[in-house]
Amino acid sequence: MQVIVFLHVVAMAFFLGGQLMLAATVVPVERSNPDPARMKAIAQRFGLGSLIALGVLLLTGMVMASHYELWDYGPMQVKLGLVVALIVSVAAHLRYPKVHALMGLTFLLTLTIVWIGLDLPV
Repeated sequence: MQVIVFLHVVAMAFFLGGQLMLAATVVPVERSNPDPARMKAIAQRFGLGSLIALGVLLLTGMVMASHYELWDYGPMQVKLGLVVALIVSVAAHLRYPKVHALMGLTFLLTLTIVWIGLDLPV
């Protein structure tokens, strides 16, 4: 189970950490010296990594929820609802990449999911 938790934490760190990195460093630099091709390449590369991380998070999360019998636990239900909202937000962002509000929504949902996850009894 320790490997599953480790993979879950690493995937979460990539998913959230990547969002923080983009927001705090890449976007400000790109705004001061815009290069649409470079930004598109960065976004595509991070997007692929994020989708892989999200897949790992879903798989390891399901394993942990089953192992710790959390499926009926109230905070877990809230987290699952937010995960669904996150997936919708990511899909919408893939469809409409220039809608910056979707990036913000994805970031806020990610922070909230991580916060709730810290309070789960695992």
